This record gives sequence, structure tokens and C-alpha cells, in this order.
Amino acid sequence: MTGRFLTVALVLGATILLSVLRRSQAQESSSASAAGVAQGAGNPSAVNAKLEETVKSMLRRDNRLRNANLEVNADMTKYEITLSGTVDSEATRDKAVELAKTAQVGVVVNDRMKVRQGATNRTGKD
Repeated sequence: MTGRFLTVALVLGATILLSVLRRSQAQESSSASAAGVAQGAGNPSAVNAKLEETVKSMLRRDNRLRNANLEVNADMTKYEITLSGTVDSEATRDKAVELAKTAQVGVVVNDRMKVRQGATNRTGKD
């Protein structure tokens, strides 16, 4: 009788544990998908391309950055974005970095942009 009780208790406990683990994995999966982050190994190049396009789109919407010839490279394995190219002013450079940082929470932006020589150092507003 005691042996049968122990067996039932063990089976019930294992069933509950498996159920909790499955729910936990399902929640992690859905939160990763909702955040736009690749799940598991995923396809890093697809995630990088999506983030690059997001940043480029943000830059095109800004009046000062629309005509800037900037290159955007994302590396989500390092959680970073690199901006390179030439801009007209420090204010434009700062705006590009600010926009890129908002594209993905927690991303590091590497600023490799150069300010065009002879350009004014204005703080132009949109």
C-alpha cells in the first residue's frame, strides 16, 4: 500500500514539474518573439538585416540625416550597431547615434562617422 502511494506521488510530482517547465519554455519563446530577438541560434544574418533596415528607416525619416551617406552594420551576436560615413555637423552625428540607440533596447552604438571638414558645427533642430 505504501509503495503504491509513493509511486503515485512520484508520477504526480513529475507530471507537475514537466508542466511547469513547458510553460516556462513557452513564455520564453513568446517573449523572445515579441521582442524581435532571434530565438536560440536562429538566423543571425536575418536579425542583423532587420535591425539595419530599422535604423536606416529611422535615419531616412530625419530631415538632417535623410541625405547623409551613412552605412549601418548590425551585429546582434555582440548586441551592437556600427554607424560609419560622413555627416555635416556634430549635431547630425549625435542625432544619428541617438536614433540608432532607440532601434533596439540595450544596443551599443559604435560611432565611426566623420564630420565633413569645413562643415559648420551648428546645433540645427528639425
